[in-house]
Amino acid sequence: MKRIVILAGALLLSASVFASPKNPSDELTKIIGNYYKNDSMSLNVKDNSSKSGRSSHSVKSGVRDQIIEFASNKLGSPYVWGATGPNSFDCSGFVGYVFRKAADLNLPRVSSEQATFRPKISSMNMKKGDLVFFETTGKGRISHVGIYIGGRQFIHASSAYKQVTVSEFSGFYKEHFRWAVSVL
Repeated sequence: MKRIVILAGALLLSASVFASPKNPSDELTKIIGNYYKNDSMSLNVKDNSSKSGRSSHSVKSGVRDQIIEFASNKLGSPYVWGATGPNSFDCSGFVGYVFRKAADLNLPRVSSEQATFRPKISSMNMKKGDLVFFETTGKGRISHVGIYIGGRQFIHASSAYKQVTVSEFSGFYKEHFRWAVSVL
C-alpha cells in the first residue's frame, strides 16, 4: 500500500508539471488504475490551485500585472519629497504605496532599504513588477527606485519630472542603474 501512495504522489506531481489535462485527477486515476488494474482502489485528489484554476506561476503573473495596472493609475500624480500617497509621492513612497495596495505587501520605507531587503537580480532577469534601483546623486548609494513594467521601461515618482511617470532604461537611467530586486 505504501508503494501505491508513493507512486500516486509521484504520478500526481509529474502529471501537474508535465501535462495539463482538463481534469488532472481523472487522468491520474486512469493512469494508476490501468497500471494496477485494481477496481477497489479509489483516488481522491485535492485541488490546491485557486478557484479560478490558475497555477502559482499565473497567480504571480496576475499579481505583477495588478501591480503595474495600479501603478499606472497614479501616472501624473505629483512628486513631493517624503510623500507616501495616496495623492502625492516620492519614489520610495510610491513603490511602497503600490505594493501595499495592489499586492498587500509592506516594503521598507526608503529606497536604500528597499534595495537590500531581497537578493539582487540582474537587468537580464527582470520581470514586470520587479523593483529597479539607481544611484542618482553621485554619493555612492541607492537614491532612486521604480517598478519595472517591461519593454525596458519603468514607472516611478520622478523628482526631475515632478510627477509619477514612465521612463526608458536609456541615457541617464541606463548609466545610473545598479540592480533590481524581485519582491514576488
